[in-house]
Amino acid sequence: MSIYDSNQKSIINVGTVPNDGTGDPLRTIFIKTNNNFSDLYTFLGNGTHLGNISQANLGNVTIGNIILTGTLTATGNVSSGNFLGNIVAPSGRFTGNLTTGNLIITGNLISGNINPEVNFPVTGVTAGTYGNTTHYPSVTVDATGRLTSVSSLIAGAGAAQNVLYVSKSGNDSNSGADLSRAKLTIAAAVSAANSLQASNPTGMTCIFVKAGDYTEVNPISLSAGVSIVGDNLRAVTIRPLTTTSDIFHVRNRCYITGITFRDHIEPSAAVAFPPAGAGAIVTSPYVQNCSSITTTGCGMRVDGNLASGLRSMVLDAYTQFNQGGLGIHIINQGYAQLVSIFTICCLAGVKCENGGTCSITNSNNSFGTYGLWAEGVGPTLYSGTLTSFTRTTMTFSGLSQKPAINDGVLIIGFSNTTGSPVSEYILVRESTALSSGVSTITYAENIDFTPQLNQTANFKQVSLISASSQTFEYVGTGTNILTATPRLGGIPIQANEIHETNGGRVNYTSTDQFGDFRIGDGLLINEEAGIIEGETFDRSLFAVLTPYILALEG
Repeated sequence: MSIYDSNQKSIINVGTVPNDGTGDPLRTIFIKTNNNFSDLYTFLGNGTHLGNISQANLGNVTIGNIILTGTLTATGNVSSGNFLGNIVAPSGRFTGNLTTGNLIITGNLISGNINPEVNFPVTGVTAGTYGNTTHYPSVTVDATGRLTSVSSLIAGAGAAQNVLYVSKSGNDSNSGADLSRAKLTIAAAVSAANSLQASNPTGMTCIFVKAGDYTEVNPISLSAGVSIVGDNLRAVTIRPLTTTSDIFHVRNRCYITGITFRDHIEPSAAVAFPPAGAGAIVTSPYVQNCSSITTTGCGMRVDGNLASGLRSMVLDAYTQFNQGGLGIHIINQGYAQLVSIFTICCLAGVKCENGGTCSITNSNNSFGTYGLWAEGVGPTLYSGTLTSFTRTTMTFSGLSQKPAINDGVLIIGFSNTTGSPVSEYILVRESTALSSGVSTITYAENIDFTPQLNQTANFKQVSLISASSQTFEYVGTGTNILTATPRLGGIPIQANEIHETNGGRVNYTSTDQFGDFRIGDGLLINEEAGIIEGETFDRSLFAVLTPYILALEG
């Protein structure tokens, strides 16, 4: 009797009640038992051993995983609308037709013979490539009906729209769509990301960089909306192949985090705008949780000449250990917002020049030559004629626009003590509405000279740093960490904490290594002596006490 032929099994007659003598004899019982086992071994094996499923007459089978240790042979048609799960098979062959609606492998596709090296015969399938290589595996069938390639042995693991991966075990010929198909270099992943952004300029593409030390062909130019996310700044290091060129060029909506930059040297920066221009900046490029560790290189350069719009960058928790280099450099009316920046042994922790401006919050300058350096002014924005002045106001005619807050105007006059010519930039605190080209500005500087009337005054953007809660630690001790610390002989220079040259201005509150607290140059709270010092404080105190002194004398 054949189970497959008759769809029946041999039934052993056990009688009606025990020992009634109507059941099968023992010989017959074991003959039927052997026949049943023979049919099972034939059905599930080769007649002698279990293992190969050679024939099956089954209805619908719904399963999560198919795990085979033998050979799967289907002489009929294998049809699939959606196939989900894991397929594990050392070998397999379809001799019927393979008809699929959507073949989606969300688990693991692991097979001894399903790979590009071993042809897999498939009949009834038109030659071509099936599947989506971006997010799922693809298979290729040639004109002879043989499966010639499988794109990935692990499909769909971590794949997502607009997400790419880089790892040291990757290959730049891979798609980068998931870890099993990671790119080898960041430059290759950025090239793929830039292509995705070109097809969807308002979208976002994220590149995940796994742990490793990467030496990259640089500069690497990111399109708007591309993010680079490293595992963490201790695990991911990026070095430039060309050490004097920038590492990353960024544009609108770019984001970089979890990376340490090394070995870039002057005149390069780890992050900068592209020389050809970054376009309009409306959402600032953002660097977060990164470190720059080098010698004369710069951590970030914000060049306002290379962007329009806000012309800005933003950073948070970006450490600068650039021995002899600049930490953050903002030039040509560029702008930056800096939060929790730590600079060590830099020529200048932060430098603004040619009209560059920035705000700094909760940050630190340790060792190095200068802490915060504001140098010079930007080009002339507009001009006017000084017609009158008081101790706190100046009126200008012939203006083409209302003076903006913190614009600087160069005023020429004569010293009240020596009579010699004097010039100084005055910052606009407030200004009245423009009326027939006339506006009056309010300023706070205590000028010790008499301005010359009817002079042509040029308004410019002053290089300006506004810093609150700034810590200065042994600034002035030099750019070599081996000699800068106090234990190794380093001597701090308090005057180097703030460096203002050629009209540049730094507004700040700070604490130094002695615990002394400063509000600009005008007020000092000496922690050790427990006293308050400052010209402004002295004048204020004198104004309060003078009436009492005069009253006592009267």
